[in-house]
Amino acid sequence: MLKRYIMLSLLWIAPWITSATNNTTGHFTLPAGISSEDYQQGKVIFKVKDSYRSLCTATGINIQPLNVALNNIGCTAVSKMFPGKEKPTTERNAMHQQYADLSLIYVAQINPSASIVKAINAMLATGVLIYAEPSYIYKTNFTPNDGQIGSQWFLTKIQAFSAWDTQQGDTSVVIGIVDSGTDWDHPDLQNNIKYNYADPINGVDDDNDGYIDNYRGWDMSMNDNNPMVDMSDHGSHVSGCAAATTNNGTGVASPGFNCKFLPVKCANATSVTTIDRGYEGIVYAADHGCQIINCSWGGSAGGSVGQDAITYATVNKGALVVCSAGNTYTDIAQYPAAYNYAFSVAATNSSDEKSSFSTYNYSVDISAPGSNIFSTLYNTSYASLDGTSMSAPITSRLRSHSKITIPDL
Repeated sequence: MLKRYIMLSLLWIAPWITSATNNTTGHFTLPAGISSEDYQQGKVIFKVKDSYRSLCTATGINIQPLNVALNNIGCTAVSKMFPGKEKPTTERNAMHQQYADLSLIYVAQINPSASIVKAINAMLATGVLIYAEPSYIYKTNFTPNDGQIGSQWFLTKIQAFSAWDTQQGDTSVVIGIVDSGTDWDHPDLQNNIKYNYADPINGVDDDNDGYIDNYRGWDMSMNDNNPMVDMSDHGSHVSGCAAATTNNGTGVASPGFNCKFLPVKCANATSVTTIDRGYEGIVYAADHGCQIINCSWGGSAGGSVGQDAITYATVNKGALVVCSAGNTYTDIAQYPAAYNYAFSVAATNSSDEKSSFSTYNYSVDISAPGSNIFSTLYNTSYASLDGTSMSAPITSRLRSHSKITIPDL
């Protein structure tokens, strides 16, 4: 399977070959190296075949064989993963790429003590599903370096100062930061947040988008309008790499200068580094006008629902999804970076060499500075961090200046 073609105004990236772990053959096994700590217990994500659409509703499914299987594995509830999504009116876009259909993807809450493999295979055996898989969890891709304060060496390395003489970004370009939240009152971030003036904070869904008071982003995990960082500084640092306010006499600069960012919080409320609603966050960002979507997190487990989310954002909505390649130190695919249409970014140091921690799998598309990156932290502070988590948002800002097209595959 071809990963994708991506054409930039000054850069051509060749296609690579990849394969996401899936189970469309009708039998599921956990990917190599995946343990029970890598997915949410008691939850299965599944997609129903289109021929059974008439038996699927927003609140449930009336397919007898599937309902029997769900009952046998202790299912307590079934709900749509992407409520409100409809089947695309046409199958393909103008470049003959197939649209993603999110309308028949459901989440089943099952007995947490049930074997996830046996449960999924019981569901697949009904023959009514396209896929069924665990709800994988992902880790943020950063490594603290003991709080060492460094300068922004990478701005010179990527020739940002020369670029600013020609182009300083545009406030109409919005980068979605799908992460652990942001620090919306940080003096180096607050002026570059993409505020939704159509839905002020008044307890009413003024813009009728299904989210009440999403004035400055959304928290997917808690389903509220509070994307402020709490347990992890990760999202605040990533926000600064992508969107710190430049030329304001305060703190740090960011490559894209005037571009805005939309915070979409997807962090698990009980874990510092776990991203548990990242794919819903990608869809939210795409639906709310983000031309670039940054995902500084990942793991070695792929799946079909992740590919659907990436395809929806890129093919259906025309966004570019930029992902950190991972900090595995090894040659191994990481997801979502290795999915078709995702733009995978590895890390380099100040000598333009691969950072020691960076993943270097064949699915990587480009490398960018990721060692000792100085950026914003929670509570009006700054620090240097290492990781492909930093490389991705630096690249997101650079890509916001480039004309992007995705030709026919």
